[in-house]
Amino acid sequence: MTPGILVTLFCLAAAVRPGVGDEAEYRLTRYLMSNYDKSVRPSYKAADALNITFGLALTQIIDVDERNQILTTNCWLNQMWLDYSLQWNASDFGNIQVIRLPAEKLWKPDIILYNNADSQYNTAILSTNIIVTSDGNVTWLSSAIFKSSCSINVEFFPFDEQKCVMKFASWTYDGFQVNLVIQTEEGDLSNYVTNGEWDLIDMIVERNVVYYSCCEAPYPDITYHIILRRRPLFYVFNLILPCVLITGIALMSFYMPSDSGEKVTLGITTLLSMTVFLMVIGESMPPTSEKLPLIGLYYGVTISLVSFATGLSVVTLNIHHRGMRGREVPSFVKKIVFSYMAKMMCIRLDIPDPMGGHGHKFTTNINHMGEGYGSIREYGAGGNVEMSDRLLDPEVKCENGGITPSSNPSETPKRNPRTRTSSSDVSSSVPPAFKSQESLRRHSIRRLATGGSIHGTAHAATCPSAHIGIDTFERHFIRVLNKVYQTIEKNEIRLAEQDRRDTIKLEWQQVALVVDRFLLWIFIIATISTTFGIMYMSPHTKLFTM
Repeated sequence: MTPGILVTLFCLAAAVRPGVGDEAEYRLTRYLMSNYDKSVRPSYKAADALNITFGLALTQIIDVDERNQILTTNCWLNQMWLDYSLQWNASDFGNIQVIRLPAEKLWKPDIILYNNADSQYNTAILSTNIIVTSDGNVTWLSSAIFKSSCSINVEFFPFDEQKCVMKFASWTYDGFQVNLVIQTEEGDLSNYVTNGEWDLIDMIVERNVVYYSCCEAPYPDITYHIILRRRPLFYVFNLILPCVLITGIALMSFYMPSDSGEKVTLGITTLLSMTVFLMVIGESMPPTSEKLPLIGLYYGVTISLVSFATGLSVVTLNIHHRGMRGREVPSFVKKIVFSYMAKMMCIRLDIPDPMGGHGHKFTTNINHMGEGYGSIREYGAGGNVEMSDRLLDPEVKCENGGITPSSNPSETPKRNPRTRTSSSDVSSSVPPAFKSQESLRRHSIRRLATGGSIHGTAHAATCPSAHIGIDTFERHFIRVLNKVYQTIEKNEIRLAEQDRRDTIKLEWQQVALVVDRFLLWIFIIATISTTFGIMYMSPHTKLFTM
């Protein structure tokens, strides 16, 4: 034998020795699969139940769909059983204790999620190989994304706590053929990834035996109770806080001046805004009539408060403008509003004098002022007569042919147009010198009222040529004087009535102001009370849980 052939044989021997293990595993696989039928339940006897140890590890809560009431989770499944057809002597196969075989080549229990809500359930489970030991113990590890139906209770949304279940059992094997055994009494949360919206409170495992209407045999199942509590911070800042702020703005309509004309508009705008938020909430909630969500109840109560506040704003506007009609404020309303409510609201009111600080009384009626003349009512404030005393002086008129001279102003008595005369002067006699225009006016009116002349009969006889002209002038002068005083009287009455109406209008406005402040505080207290009262109706309320 040549040296080259020896080297070749040596190399082949060296290459074959490391492949002993692979050869043993190959032979073991051929040995196990030679007479194996995956459709046969691997029990030692047909009458004996095959024990399946079932375990589930929750790794993540992907989503909780409240509207469709579906819980989406990511889980790891662990199923173990004893297969007598998969036992071997490890010493005969290179001391191999564990082998991994394709999952599709071995028998597997048909354990499924009973409350499955996924149409693609078969593709949701990811499985590669099954671990088999030499004593026949089979371990099937798989990962799955389950979509399970969950009854969502929205009564305390967003401060709610949900209890969802995941029920696993065999679909065709009853309890006499396949017996489910719990792997651990508590759920496996060692690989759980926290969720941003939900807190996992607990996961409880229990085994149940159920008799269904289809079959007489019992069907055992393993049920996992997953208890979740919502983190409300997102909803507090995106739904509750805007509602509180909008409500506060709506209540500011009571603080807005009534003359602005925007009180009702503000209330209607806030109502529309809150309606939009309520529609957003309704889109995320399941369409159920069993329970009313807590936040829906809060929005409903708040909308009712804002609507009621808007209606009362209309009432206060009516009170504010009620003074335009001239109707006085009732005395009991004044007493309640100005004496009690204003003090309680710490509002200082400036109630004006109804008379405006002026007298509106009139005295001395002079009737029958002559033919065609009406009555003149003497006003207490006096009047002006733009006429000199010298104009009606009889001696001067006779000396100048009845014409008043204007070249000697030093002889004209001084006039005092601001002189006021009391009513007692009317009954007194007129002084010869006519020291004031008011005395002249009163004397002339009294003489004409008695049918005489301003200067008397003596002066008329002294100067007969001027009697007719002076008498005509006196009548025209008194007629003009009568009209002037009637105009002044009407103007004073109109001003007095206007003052009265302004006073009444101001009183009603101040009543509306006090009522506005009172309603503002009432609705602020009601809003705060309803907010915290409704929010804390839930036993799980924590407004700022992160």
